[in-house]
Amino acid sequence: MLIELRGEPMFYSISRDVSERRKFENELAAREARYRAVIETSADGFWVVDMQGRLVEVNDAYVRLSGYRREELLAMRVPDLEVRERPEETAAHIEMILREGHDRFETVHRRKDGSTWPVEIVTNYWPEVGGYLFVFAIDITERKRREEDQKLAAAVFQNIGEALTVTDAQNRIIAVNPAFTQLTGYTPQEVIGNNPNMLSSGHHDSEFYRQMWQSLEQTGQWQDEIWDRRKDGSLMAEWLTISTIYDADGKVDRRVALFSDITKKKQSEEVIWRQANFDALTQLPNRRMFHERLEQEIRKAHRTEQGLALLFIDLDHFKEINDTLGHHFGDELLMEAARRITACVRESDAVARLGGDEFTVILADLADDAHVERVAQDIMGRLSAPFSLGSERAYVSASIGITLYPEDASDAAGLLRNADQAMYVAKNAGRNRFSYFTPQLQEKAQKRLRLINDLRSAVTGGQLRVYFQPIVDLANTRISKAEALLRWQHPELGMISPLDFIPLAEETGMISEIGDWVFMEAARWVRRWTEKFGDDFQVSVNKSPVQFMSEANVFNIVWFNYLRSMGLDGKNFIIEITEGLLLQENKDVLNKLLVFRDAGVQVAIDDFGTGYSALSYLKKFDIDYIKIDKSFVAGLESDRDDLALVEAIIVMAHKLGLKVVAEGVETTGQLNLLSGIGCDYAQGYLFAKPMPPEHFEGLLGTTALR
Repeated sequence: MLIELRGEPMFYSISRDVSERRKFENELAAREARYRAVIETSADGFWVVDMQGRLVEVNDAYVRLSGYRREELLAMRVPDLEVRERPEETAAHIEMILREGHDRFETVHRRKDGSTWPVEIVTNYWPEVGGYLFVFAIDITERKRREEDQKLAAAVFQNIGEALTVTDAQNRIIAVNPAFTQLTGYTPQEVIGNNPNMLSSGHHDSEFYRQMWQSLEQTGQWQDEIWDRRKDGSLMAEWLTISTIYDADGKVDRRVALFSDITKKKQSEEVIWRQANFDALTQLPNRRMFHERLEQEIRKAHRTEQGLALLFIDLDHFKEINDTLGHHFGDELLMEAARRITACVRESDAVARLGGDEFTVILADLADDAHVERVAQDIMGRLSAPFSLGSERAYVSASIGITLYPEDASDAAGLLRNADQAMYVAKNAGRNRFSYFTPQLQEKAQKRLRLINDLRSAVTGGQLRVYFQPIVDLANTRISKAEALLRWQHPELGMISPLDFIPLAEETGMISEIGDWVFMEAARWVRRWTEKFGDDFQVSVNKSPVQFMSEANVFNIVWFNYLRSMGLDGKNFIIEITEGLLLQENKDVLNKLLVFRDAGVQVAIDDFGTGYSALSYLKKFDIDYIKIDKSFVAGLESDRDDLALVEAIIVMAHKLGLKVVAEGVETTGQLNLLSGIGCDYAQGYLFAKPMPPEHFEGLLGTTALR
């Protein structure tokens, strides 16, 4: 520096010590470097924001989090990234931070792609460095997720409908939810700190719990049905699931038990199961459960090499109880019969009701066959004792079929089939007895099945025939009527007796089709004979009880239409029915008989005397003839009781305005006795056997009706 002093220039120099300043600047630069290193390497976002809310600095972490480029962010203001606050709210927020100097809050930022993410903002205002806000934006996505999970878990814990308990490693209850209290009746204070076995019902044995803990220790999981006891002592069925939570060392930390009340479900299942497996009336196992039990007993008998017996029981005369006393009393009888049968067997044996009046008994673990007969005799004896049904006393008996395993069959179907066949043998032999299955029964059953199959094609195959047997008027010994009788000419087996195939037709429902065919075939011959021999000739046609009762109230329209098409009158026909139909004494039977009367067709009661023979029934219905069964006619000459009975029937029938036909007349002595006691008509081998229509026409030709 040049300075003039006293006119003479002089030079002066000034020196300053700047080492401290250099040192400060270096430290400042180092601190800035450290600051930048921290900011740039931080996983959290960082801004520097001026007092107008403009971003003047951002770190790489926020670039990554937001998806914007650095240049794009430095051209933005805070409201461009802020989601929750409006711009005016953000400006006010900045003013507040300027006053307070700092803030910490949560908000949401928007990325470049439009998506958002939660952040926690930590900001400070440093006026000494130019009046900037330093902002850390911390990504709290994971923290919010955990918080939401915890809130959800807490909400589920409190509101889930299933009861929930949490136990510690020592199996002490540490938490329960409201559903637990509602389900069990226990409050949290009453159970926390206790072992869950305080709910034990005593329903399960130690083995059940041993297997539970074995599963928990090996897999950490267990689930099954369990019975517990509520605070009030009532039992409840639960579906219980237990899960184990382990700590970082793999040791048990918590166990969570979730269970729901399935008591009503179990009760409903029990009802459904009983409905599916037990008879609603007698509470005995039904057909379905019987088959399952029989299969089980067969497997057991095979394994132990012991025998078993199957008894098939059918009540004799039960239908008559239903028909005369009504189904209510019939049900009472069945229930009492079930109790009596059950009382005859051991607890290890099984009694079932297959349906109707059919019962079965499985006698297992047989040491000897004598036990089977003792049981059968006991059952028959108990069932033959009178039944008290209200004010009535009823009597039934039992027909029992017996089959043995393994002698008769090795499977359930075979045993049941055998026992059924043996039962029918007992019934046909006179009822109130038992019969063992034999190979001959099997052969008979196979023949029966073949007949059923062949009968289906008998009508269309032209194998059926109608024969006629004359009915003689005893007043003038002329043939005034005939009975149409069905015959089956089998192409291989020859002529088959109606006693063999008529029951099969009734059983299978083919009787209606066959009955219609018989009537129409008889009508065809009646037209021919009335034209040749006189229009007062009559033919009797049998009407099966099964066919009679299965048809509608207004029935036989086909018959009557056919008669009109043939130019015939109903007066040329007599319909024969059994007296058992009259016992039902209902409007349905009466209406059907009135249909015949209105069509001019007369009605005869066939085989009279073999059933109830109550003439009081006859006056209630429009009946024209009764046919005395041949069993009474056969004893006329040798049995005075039979003669007196037949005479009484004839006298009473005449007083009721009925005509009498005697069946099975085979001797002149029988004929003379019948004529002497006033019988109207006779039918039997004495006059002629049933014969083909062509032969019968020849007989009519020799005894022309005049």
